[in-house]
Amino acid sequence: MIKKRLALIIISSALGLIFTPSASAQEAINFNSALQPGKDMLIIRQQLRYFEADNNIGANDLDISQTQISTAFIYGIQSDLTLIFNAPYRFREIDNNNTGTSTSIDGFGDITSLLKMQFYQNDTGPTDTARANLLAGMEIRSGDSNFSSDSYDPLLGLVYTQALGRHGFDAAALWKFNTAGGASDLLRYDLAYVYRLQPEEYTAGKLTALFGLVELNGFYETNGDNEIFISPGIQYVTKDWALEATVQLPIWQDLDHRMEKDFVVGLSLRLSF
Repeated sequence: MIKKRLALIIISSALGLIFTPSASAQEAINFNSALQPGKDMLIIRQQLRYFEADNNIGANDLDISQTQISTAFIYGIQSDLTLIFNAPYRFREIDNNNTGTSTSIDGFGDITSLLKMQFYQNDTGPTDTARANLLAGMEIRSGDSNFSSDSYDPLLGLVYTQALGRHGFDAAALWKFNTAGGASDLLRYDLAYVYRLQPEEYTAGKLTALFGLVELNGFYETNGDNEIFISPGIQYVTKDWALEATVQLPIWQDLDHRMEKDFVVGLSLRLSF
């Protein structure tokens, strides 16, 4: 009995090193989860995203491809308070089917700054937990002539994460108040299911994990534009780093004011310090 208790303590402590400081297990890829890094922990996330799209608004007949490299810094101020800072750099190729010409542009997109504040936590096991966070921050204009907006836009949202054994669930909603004259507000709404493929059970010698997941990612603007993506993905997670890959495919597009994406591919690396 003493040996079993001792083994459980060792496994629980080791798992705590993975799940609490790194905050990179059993969470969504394309939106925030309610997991938090530990106090004074830093996660750097480097992400590469590529998409192809059509822009046929008005007289336009454009084919667009874009590669985005973004760097996110995720810092644990307290165990229940996290600062997120994300800066994207974009390379865009635009083919005009009306004129037969091509244009290339690049530059910084708007910068996102968020505070993630945990107001609910219920841990029922070494890796089983339910958590809810408030998100508050701002999308800051970069000033880049190609990709910057004309405003500083407040952000407000909620996110919920639950881990039950090999299963994980995430749900989030984030509202952007667009302060530019005549511009529409944006609601992001997301769901995710995550399943731990390996290992079946954690032991002191098996602390890395492979996860499969599927997400639904929605974007609704107050001008009536609405689109939803289904996004399968895979994650390989260790104590100090995680690799992620995802593909986003549109399953609903009702757009009159922005381009229609054909698909999105994302790859990312998370490093924990």
